[in-house]
Amino acid sequence: MKLISADTTKCVKCHACTEVCPMKVIGISASGFPEPESFAYRLCINCGYCVDICVFDALHHRVRKQRSSDSRAAIRRYEEMKKKRKKEQKNQ
Repeated sequence: MKLISADTTKCVKCHACTEVCPMKVIGISASGFPEPESFAYRLCINCGYCVDICVFDALHHRVRKQRSSDSRAAIRRYEEMKKKRKKEQKNQ
């Protein structure tokens, strides 16, 4: 079993999970779904942000079996990442 897997019937390919991952261990498959990078087992810190940010409950993590009861940290990180991306685009 992979460390991270997406339920392709639920995933809408928003890629929020790939953006919020602090260790960048989630990539995008050829079909557009999230998938673990080859080094995921070595670098993943099991923070669960990827699972917590998925409002569609489409991402599954082998260690973090379920969403946390408080996903504010993941949401806060995701919002920071979006702001940073907008700032970078504006400065180009």
